[in-house]
Amino acid sequence: MTDGQLPDWASEKFGTKVRAALWLVTVVGEGNVFTRDQLRAAFPGVEQIDRRLRDLRDHGWVIATNRDEPFLDPHETRFVRAGDPIWQPGVRRSLSGRSRSSELASLRRTELRMGGELARVRQPQDPDSVLEKLKGLSSTERSLILAWIAMGHRPSSAAELAWRAYRSLSDDQRHDVAAKLGELVSAELYEELPTQNGGDER
Repeated sequence: MTDGQLPDWASEKFGTKVRAALWLVTVVGEGNVFTRDQLRAAFPGVEQIDRRLRDLRDHGWVIATNRDEPFLDPHETRFVRAGDPIWQPGVRRSLSGRSRSSELASLRRTELRMGGELARVRQPQDPDSVLEKLKGLSSTERSLILAWIAMGHRPSSAAELAWRAYRSLSDDQRHDVAAKLGELVSAELYEELPTQNGGDER
């Protein structure tokens, strides 16, 4: 979808959360960094704009802070990936009153961690700084980076492929898959719990 097909993010006929989503897509752009001052300048007089932005995560939007990506400064935020197009009325109705499960939040956090500092490739870097980062890696990690350089791309991990497959599902299908995933994870955690007495049950 091109920017020309999207509603005007500045239009006050939309709520703040929808306007924030449109601002990210049309002004900031996926993969780019913006500051708290830029956000507040775009929404002057809007209280709790930071919270409205965080609420987008409940709709599958991936937004990283320095807690997710340490290379970010405390005042910086990175728009990683757009989620559900909540400016579309049908999408808003299907999502109203429905909260995302903790399993989905965990998946989004995992995606952020996997990107690490390599996720900032769109930001200009100093060669000496990049070399210092590479020197700070383990020999195994450096070998992996060298293999990626030789291939010309970073292969997708199994987790990334699973995430993309999940994102292709409808909203109802995602909830069903999340519930089943939660049951699977709970069962695995239960199996790992040590027995109370350490012996055979009598």
